[in-house]
Amino acid sequence: MLNKKNTESIPEYISHYKILGRIGKGGMGDIYKAIQDPLNRVVALKVLSPRFGRDEEFAKRFEIEAKAISLLQHQNIVSIYEYGEEAGVRYFAMQFVDGRDLSSYIAERKEVPIAEIIDFSKQICRGLRYAHNNNVIHRDIKPQNILIDKNNIVKLSDFGIAKIFSGTDITLTGFTLGTPEYMSPEQALGKNIDCQTDIYSLGIVMYEMLTKRPPFTAGDPMAVAYKQVHEPAPPPSKKRKDTPKRLELIILKALKKNKEDRYLSVGEMLDHLDSVDPEERTDRTTAVMPAMGAGDTHAAMQTTDDRRIVDRRQTANRFFTGKRYWLELVKTQWISWILLAGLGAAFLMHLFRYHWQK
Repeated sequence: MLNKKNTESIPEYISHYKILGRIGKGGMGDIYKAIQDPLNRVVALKVLSPRFGRDEEFAKRFEIEAKAISLLQHQNIVSIYEYGEEAGVRYFAMQFVDGRDLSSYIAERKEVPIAEIIDFSKQICRGLRYAHNNNVIHRDIKPQNILIDKNNIVKLSDFGIAKIFSGTDITLTGFTLGTPEYMSPEQALGKNIDCQTDIYSLGIVMYEMLTKRPPFTAGDPMAVAYKQVHEPAPPPSKKRKDTPKRLELIILKALKKNKEDRYLSVGEMLDHLDSVDPEERTDRTTAVMPAMGAGDTHAAMQTTDDRRIVDRRQTANRFFTGKRYWLELVKTQWISWILLAGLGAAFLMHLFRYHWQK
């Protein structure tokens, strides 16, 4: 949606882009809806504020975001069209997503349907899997950076603090890398991070889709960061009773404090999401899950699999048992008919001999 405030400060043109209105405002600049001349294409134009453009660190961060998106061409990631600079103003044009961000989507609903949560989570996983396979870590996964178009297609955006493995990982002095409520423990501690940090942040986003709030909140960022490092996430089923058991186990595994206990990759997480039944419910034993280790969580998930296998076998046994019953019944009927036919033939032979002798 266009922001009608401060319309007097909105330029008419930036380079060859005709500005239609402001659609977002960040700490480093503005995002506009614009028309690209002469293609007449609607774009989202991200513009670095001139005061930050003179700062090498911010200018480098802006360039890294453009470079990160340019490396990624995927259905679940916004596309970039052009990166440029004119009259000291740095900008890049990217795909305009006609929809809203996930934060607004969650706020507008009493609760997000379980099937949609699973679908959105899988789409985010596919986008992240592609990014990770192309050596890009997002590092700021949160609902505000996840866009949903009118066809419910999810797209990852805002790679402003992305880490590109093949490039130089600069340090932005005095700038927090990440958002406290969605920050992994290793991010909060200032440690080196890898794709596990995106997995943790995705776990928090999934938790918020279920419960409408992230698991860790507090009055100030330091208190939130402390909780991210030290406090286990309460099971989402305590706040939402229709949470599928397997979905809860996936979220809690993604939110392990030790990154070695999380999923090894987003692809592995996606495989587990593919097996979630939206109609399944969480039983009371799930409340002990935060205290479990990685092996215990795996064992619990395996138990769920085993139970499903047993259920399928029992269903199959009932089918085949019923089939055998009917086969036996038919077999018995045929035997009865054969016996009756034999008795009938013997009776006819007896009559034939009686009349022949007379």
